[in-house]
Amino acid sequence: MRTAARPRTGQRLAVRATPGFWVVLALLVMTEEGYGLSLLFFAAALCHELGHLLAARAMRLPVEALTLSAMGAELRIGRGCSWPGELALTLAGPGVNLLLALGCSRLPGEMWQLFVGVNVILACFNLLPIPPLDGGQAIRLALGRLLPGRTGWLAARIVADLACGGAVGAGLWLAWLGNPALLLLGLWLTIGRQGE
Repeated sequence: MRTAARPRTGQRLAVRATPGFWVVLALLVMTEEGYGLSLLFFAAALCHELGHLLAARAMRLPVEALTLSAMGAELRIGRGCSWPGELALTLAGPGVNLLLALGCSRLPGEMWQLFVGVNVILACFNLLPIPPLDGGQAIRLALGRLLPGRTGWLAARIVADLACGGAVGAGLWLAWLGNPALLLLGLWLTIGRQGE
């Protein structure tokens, strides 16, 4: 989740989906036998975004738009909020996924166990310290608060570079062993950071 402040208020929430979102959705559905795992993933992703949205509403922040893209989602907030508020807003999505995983972990049945796994994976993925993921935003906020001037922003960028490099490096090793998924994910995250 990324937040972008805009000065307009008093509008209804507009939900938009970019072409990249539809491509990712189509690839997920086409590469799966049946739609069970895709539906669980999208249920977990919807709960994740609702976590961000409900946190913004609880802080009485005007949410103007929700844009879904191949890199995730972006909430457009009508005005800024305090540092603790922005950190809480950033961590609300992964927090909801972890709470859902905990709450569903004792429910019987394979579907619930898959839902637990999907929520844990989604939370952990979003907590990676790589913008535009929630973890990247949280690291930027925390280091920006702890370190003076632009030092915090630069430190957050170094952490993100190291995390992307680690993902690509581990991906190269796994690709050599026959599984290129992590390499593709690392490259996808690296390319997604280029707009920051």
